Amino acid sequence: MKKTNLLLLLLPFFSLILRAQTPVENLQNGVETYNALKAYAEGFKPETATEEVMTDIKTRLNKGVALLDKVIKEGTAEQIRTARYFKTMFYNEQAFMFGMKGDNRRALEVYKTIEADMSNYTEADFPLRYVFFEKNFVIKWENFGATQAEFLTGLSEVYYNMSQYEDALRLARKALKHPNMGEWLRYIALNKTLDIAAKRPDLLPENEKLDIAVQSIFAYDKLSESNKETVAKNNYPKCKRSMSLLLEDVQRKNNRESALRAAEALPVLSRLEAGSLTVLQLYEACYKNGVPGDMAFAENADAYARNMQSADAARANFVGISAVDRIAALKASNDCEGLRQIAERYNFWKQSAKVQQYNKQADKCLEERQAAARKADRAAKRSNSDFNFYVGAYLFPLLNSNPKRDYGAAANFVFKKAAIEVSYLKINQNKENTFDMWAREVDDAKWDNLSRWDGFYAHIQPKFFSDKTTYWGFLAGYAQKNFEPTTVTAINDATQVPQSATFDPSVKQYIGMLNIGVMGLGKGVGMDLYMGIGANYSQFTDGGSIDRNVYTITDNPLLENRKDAYFGLIMRFGMTVGLNLGKGR
Repeated sequence: MKKTNLLLLLLPFFSLILRAQTPVENLQNGVETYNALKAYAEGFKPETATEEVMTDIKTRLNKGVALLDKVIKEGTAEQIRTARYFKTMFYNEQAFMFGMKGDNRRALEVYKTIEADMSNYTEADFPLRYVFFEKNFVIKWENFGATQAEFLTGLSEVYYNMSQYEDALRLARKALKHPNMGEWLRYIALNKTLDIAAKRPDLLPENEKLDIAVQSIFAYDKLSESNKETVAKNNYPKCKRSMSLLLEDVQRKNNRESALRAAEALPVLSRLEAGSLTVLQLYEACYKNGVPGDMAFAENADAYARNMQSADAARANFVGISAVDRIAALKASNDCEGLRQIAERYNFWKQSAKVQQYNKQADKCLEERQAAARKADRAAKRSNSDFNFYVGAYLFPLLNSNPKRDYGAAANFVFKKAAIEVSYLKINQNKENTFDMWAREVDDAKWDNLSRWDGFYAHIQPKFFSDKTTYWGFLAGYAQKNFEPTTVTAINDATQVPQSATFDPSVKQYIGMLNIGVMGLGKGVGMDLYMGIGANYSQFTDGGSIDRNVYTITDNPLLENRKDAYFGLIMRFGMTVGLNLGKGR
């Protein structure tokens, strides 16, 4: 009986033991509570975040932090790191809600408790790992970085609202260096810095303040349209405060450094602040302090000055003419259209002498461009025409020794599919072709018994290519043959009386031939190997002192048996080697 009563007494303690939560479960429930709190808080606006809501947030926070404190006491090193992170995020959420509803005092009290932890987190502290309902979760630096940037910016604003300007500036500077600053947070931090400088000019060096002013202009320009609507709705600063600071600085110092800083912001200001006299004054200060800018800067200045003529004609004229002078200095002399546009720009500002000057330059530029285009067109046609000009010397005739060496060359005008060749060969002591007498079976009509001749050979020949090198064609040639004067014995056929007779024979020969060959042309050199066969028609003149029809000549077959007109067979084989002008083929 006593034993049974003891078990009954111990039963509640066993129940407590069974209900005890592990660190994994406590962390899981703590994270679940934080997620629920975050989702709950996102549903409120400043006007709806009542004290009742803030009390509810406090209750949820206490519940979640109690669970996380158990993990910090009992968990592993990894669990403890994760629990501390979520504990900090609980308080960050509460502080944010106080700040949103304008309760800066209570927001700052909470922020101060977590400032060290939130500010000191670095990328080395991540990743954080935990189990959430039997699933593994990881918090990476990139998941936290934007939250840290938002914390720094928000705390800076709270410090400012509480007139703690040194701390406000410290946090703003830290926020601006943060790698995860979005455009909206950057815009807020920059303008909060300018707010601090307005309250406490001694805290911010002048150059830093002016650089912040330039950065705030760029930050506003980069905002999304929805964020710009928020700026307008809440009457936040746009660009006017910053550009007023820049103008005040450049007018007071009147130096190049200040003008350079203003010039950096002017391309954006001229777009965002149309019709602003301050922008026109900044352009004026730049040109007066030797900061003409690049081409885009000058073009913007000219356009802005044109639009401001009715507001301030004198200043607009100065800026416009200065800008066009800069454009003219930068424009290339071969930019014909640009030169014409410069003349038009000067014409707007009624600079007649410069209008005339740049119109003349534009005319000259166009003339030179057209001449260059014609020259380039001719060069392109030559380059793309597949034209080659080849001159080759006859190789084999040069191999003879004097006085039997012949000299000559062939010139070829070579196109893509055809060529035309003209040739001339000076002939010395060549043997006569006796094919016509051989065909008529003339006795003693042998080479050794015939006189040699001097003269020339010339032809013209179209060539038609069947591929890049092989060709065929018809040759039309002419040869002038002059034999050596000779004295022979001639017997009168009527009287049978012999007598001496002198002759100075020559032949005019007309040649027709079918040729084939191979022409190889490279860059600078060429070669033509050919062969052909055809016929000739010759006109023989004996140049003698007697009529060969009345006399018989017995010791010279050429004079005795050569007819005044005759046909013959001709064959041709040879090679030329020489120079080629063209791309080759």
